[in-house]
Amino acid sequence: MKSQELCELKDYLSYSSVNPQRRYFVKTDNAFTRKARLLQAMHRKESGSPCGSITKKGTTYFHPNLATDGSDTGCNFLSQEIFEYAKWRIEQKKAYETINEDRLFNNFLSSQPMAFNLFVPLMNIAHTDEGRSKLAKVVAGQVTNSDSSTFNKITEVGIEFIPPYYSGCLNDKTAMDAYFLYERTDGKHGIIAIETKYTDILGTNPASNPSFAIRQATENIGISQLLTDEGIAGITKRDIKLSQVYRNFLLTETVRLHEHLDDSISIILSPKENISNEEDESSLRSILKDEYKYKFQSVTLENFVSALIREFPDIDIFRGFEKRYLDFERVEKLINRAGIHENSK
Repeated sequence: MKSQELCELKDYLSYSSVNPQRRYFVKTDNAFTRKARLLQAMHRKESGSPCGSITKKGTTYFHPNLATDGSDTGCNFLSQEIFEYAKWRIEQKKAYETINEDRLFNNFLSSQPMAFNLFVPLMNIAHTDEGRSKLAKVVAGQVTNSDSSTFNKITEVGIEFIPPYYSGCLNDKTAMDAYFLYERTDGKHGIIAIETKYTDILGTNPASNPSFAIRQATENIGISQLLTDEGIAGITKRDIKLSQVYRNFLLTETVRLHEHLDDSISIILSPKENISNEEDESSLRSILKDEYKYKFQSVTLENFVSALIREFPDIDIFRGFEKRYLDFERVEKLINRAGIHENSK
């Protein structure tokens, strides 16, 4: 193992104010999160922003995936336009919205700025008829529809959405990371709600107002008809906890009903190696009636971004997104050069 290569790796590891010379991997990181954290540490360093930190009980912990000046420099975003939109959202933030300013501007590992980096360019694409049709083609290749009809055009792209009527949905602040409004070839309209995950593990904690969410799932005919009898019984008896995966799905369905849409689909968009919520995802699929299982789907970030690159070859930002978030080969080479096994602690 060469000292130069160890020094290179050391630049991307965490350390504390107690012992700045001791560099370490974050203990709670699984193998995938470790790779992603290293990749984002590389990009943060290349941005020129100083390493950020958090302080707990008098000790400061420095994590190289954190920046310090993102709200001034826009270092966490792939373009000035995305940065300007992020600043605008913070300036216009409503009292019930949950956008976290520090995470958005300074945490390179967070899925929140990742969503901005991916969906702001898609918002712009959806401003033209050609863009709406081409984006629908990408979506049709990744998302299964309810029948033989397909997506004709994406009519709107949104980011970080909590409906203003949220108190009538789940009566909490469950949000859509992003969404597509679409028109199908048969003229019907619907919504695709998107939960973006990078390294995130979706919360297993139950709803903050479980009684309200339980009633929506079991007594609202527009939702309960989607579920098996066993599923309704499990939710009613609280044997099935309404974790974040369930709440995201219920939010999508309540928005469909409120907006009088013909259909709705909930998807989780994440790297293929992030399998952290498979149990909850499988649980939700199992209580959907067969004819409604299409309403909850998983799409890999790799496949979705590759499809965007193929459909929009002249838009460089999607290749930049792929390099920023999915170039794990770069990290693996770094780890291998340092002689450290990827799964070692």
